[in-house]
Amino acid sequence: MELIINLIPIVIILLVLILWKKHMMVAGLVASVVAILIGRINLHDGAALITGGINTMFSYTSPILYAAAAVMVSKGGGFQAIISLAKKVLKDKIGLFAGFLVLVQALATYMAGMGAGNTMVIAPLVAVAVGAIPEVIAGMALATAVCFTTSPASTETVLAAEAAGIDVGVHASNMLPFTLLFVVLGAALAVYGVHKRGVMTVGEKREAEGEAEVEVSSGKLWVQAVPALALLIMVIAGSKINKLFGINIFMPVTNVIITAILVAILSPLTINETCEALGDGSRYILTTLFSVGIFLGFINIIAELGTFEQLAALVGNAPSAVIVPCAVIMSFLIAIPSGAMCAGVLALILPTLSLLGMPSSAMGFVAIAAGIGTQVSPVQVNLAALSDGFKVEVMTIVKNNMKYMAIALGLLVICSFIFV
Repeated sequence: MELIINLIPIVIILLVLILWKKHMMVAGLVASVVAILIGRINLHDGAALITGGINTMFSYTSPILYAAAAVMVSKGGGFQAIISLAKKVLKDKIGLFAGFLVLVQALATYMAGMGAGNTMVIAPLVAVAVGAIPEVIAGMALATAVCFTTSPASTETVLAAEAAGIDVGVHASNMLPFTLLFVVLGAALAVYGVHKRGVMTVGEKREAEGEAEVEVSSGKLWVQAVPALALLIMVIAGSKINKLFGINIFMPVTNVIITAILVAILSPLTINETCEALGDGSRYILTTLFSVGIFLGFINIIAELGTFEQLAALVGNAPSAVIVPCAVIMSFLIAIPSGAMCAGVLALILPTLSLLGMPSSAMGFVAIAAGIGTQVSPVQVNLAALSDGFKVEVMTIVKNNMKYMAIALGLLVICSFIFV
């Protein structure tokens, strides 16, 4: 009975968001007021929890920096130059380029153990190439989620390995075939989306409106593409280069500074225009993170009721034959409202499996399920990054992703029956 009462705020959020189609902050506010009444939470503690949610979102400095850098590079013509070069090589097969960029996103996320910062750089490039195609966005989200939950450099993988009682490297190796499976599916989904819907980028819109795209020589395009390529390489391989030389040169702040210098030198923008573009580039992501932070604060209030712990405890009551599939599904569901901290979701689920002596693959499937669930969570910073890169509302991405993440969850449940 207590669980049913504690679920009321979650149900309210779903009703306000889906049925009444109101803003996520409206849903969070109404639900948190109900949670305060149910849990008799005082206003001082509630205000502190909301402030904590905002602080959490603004602690993600890398996405903010890279968002600003991506806009600056875009205004300097860097991304458009790469797309123009790709079109000359691929001609009418630009969908393959979108699929390739999903693979690049996956590689960058796997190496770094986190995805939002990489998304901030790669998403605008994909957006310029093919536009905001739902399947492309979902493909990027899926590849990112699987990679940051199985990377040997991520907190999520460390938690899963500890729950399984094995070395992190061994666990990551055990999960690698499944990582590759979902990454390839994400890339294939992107290619399929472009094939299904076609491409309508900024340049093609201008052509459709009667404005001819100015022909630029390959040499000039390569020069303009240097800042974008440099930023991409620093984001993907910066940590490896640092380890190679034994000194931290390539960090988010230095990467942005180096990129800004290259834009000022190699793009049509002046130094002043470069600085203005860098400042302007942070506006959208900061606004998005502020809204998401308030919503996360409301979720924190609801979490005080112990709802998510109670849901996780239900897994232990399932029959042994289906306990892993149940844990996979529960991990996905809990991650939707509390998806800002995927590691926090796993901290609720994995201890139960650990007590039951489940193998590494079971822990890995639960971790992947949580990652997939975060990609339909309005408080997930990677969705904020996708929203910024593709200039699409966060809730629109959540709705578009839901179908594809549900399919990925179904495949994961099947894997949990076969490989555990």
